Amino acid sequence: MKNTTKVLSGIALISLFCLLFGNCTKGPADVSVEIKKANEVFMAAVSARDTSAFRGLYTSDAKLFPANSDVVEGQQAIVGFWNAVLGMGIQKVEFETVTAQRTGDIAIEEGKYKLYVAGDHIADQGKYMVTWKNEDGKWKVQRDIWNISTPAPQQRAMAKDTVMMIVNYVKADKVAQFEEFNTNYLALAATEFNAQIKRTVRTQKSADPNKDGTYTYIYLMDPYAGCNDYEILHNLKAKYGEEKAGEYYKMFTDCLKEGKSQVFLTVETGW
Repeated sequence: MKNTTKVLSGIALISLFCLLFGNCTKGPADVSVEIKKANEVFMAAVSARDTSAFRGLYTSDAKLFPANSDVVEGQQAIVGFWNAVLGMGIQKVEFETVTAQRTGDIAIEEGKYKLYVAGDHIADQGKYMVTWKNEDGKWKVQRDIWNISTPAPQQRAMAKDTVMMIVNYVKADKVAQFEEFNTNYLALAATEFNAQIKRTVRTQKSADPNKDGTYTYIYLMDPYAGCNDYEILHNLKAKYGEEKAGEYYKMFTDCLKEGKSQVFLTVETGW
């Protein structure tokens, strides 16, 4: 009987705890509709260029975490941030809520954004994660972090960095073969086994033929990184194996005047 009393007392205590602190088994609630409405207020403020309205959209301890920038902290600094954004010509912003889950007074939103300049031209687009806080029945942004979804710009050499140029004089009747080699074989091999090559190597070709009828094609390693393996044959072997690599390499050299390339190492100047 005493054991039964203890069990009942324990159940009663747990029940009281749940009543005081909420449903013990209740998980996060979907508040997508509410967050979308809060975002509409924000989007309207941008369209109206009413930066003073931004102050009321953020908590007093709000922080922004922009890409490639320092943390922006506090309502005043955040208003200044948006003044700068609008000063760059942003005319409209669109937020697309993907999910928004609430636990207590806090909601976590995942979404996508687009920034527009004049003529509905997209200037920037990406994804974000926002922490919202419910203050007196109103959702306000407490933390906001985002980053762009457009590919990062290709890396370029800085002053004093080394740049390598490989100059190929391609026979007129082999231009199509040379371009097929680059697109269908070399590019695939290089990017599969050394992703950095894709970011640092560019190719160029002459608009007109040279006096001897050849066309100039240049591989530009900008910047040249010694840790990368730029050797054409090595990359072909890694992708296709010894036999096929030899076949494709011959396809390459057959296109070249005198069967070889010219290699130049240069240094980027400060100009």
